[in-house]
Amino acid sequence: MKAWIQPIFLGLLFLFSSCTKETVFPDVFGDIEGKVINSDSNQPLSKVSITTNPATNAILTEEDGSFFLDDVPTGNYSIQARKKGFSNTTVTVTVRDSRPAVASIVMNPTEDKPVTTIDDLQPEVVNWFNTTSNDSSFAEVEYRVTNQNHETAIGEYKIYFEIVTDEASFYKEVSGTELKQGQTRYGQFSRYIQNYTATDVIVNDVWVSKY
Repeated sequence: MKAWIQPIFLGLLFLFSSCTKETVFPDVFGDIEGKVINSDSNQPLSKVSITTNPATNAILTEEDGSFFLDDVPTGNYSIQARKKGFSNTTVTVTVRDSRPAVASIVMNPTEDKPVTTIDDLQPEVVNWFNTTSNDSSFAEVEYRVTNQNHETAIGEYKIYFEIVTDEASFYKEVSGTELKQGQTRYGQFSRYIQNYTATDVIVNDVWVSKY
């Protein structure tokens, strides 16, 4: 009896082994839902490109900043958000079949902010006249300076004046800070010019810093 039992046993073992190898488990899927907002305004961002790694679908956010990816195989994913004028942002989620994975994405604007240049600073000599004291001569100068940039303030500025006489030129540096958008500021100074008489006062040069 042993002679015929052994082949049957081996046959059953082979059949069981073959069935085990060919067994296919069903795929499990879940969903990803999320929202993208602007870090500066805390407002939703629309038309943000959303991709995942591992790759699934590539979509754009809705007007309210939301997005939804369905039928995503369960597992860990990196979600990349891209939009012109904002830094690329990545978050990670774990997709399960029991509930949607939620991704909250905050994007930082990267657009260059307006900056001020020397062309934005408009200095002007309003009035000047000569005075004397104890046999010394002085040029009395009144001026105004305007920030012509209506978007950005000037953090610091310097104005270089030249006082012209028949014999020589004298120079005066005037500095200021925090000149707001479109603001005009008035000032005055007195410059010792020895025993000479001023014939003209001009703006020789200017310098500005970013705010």
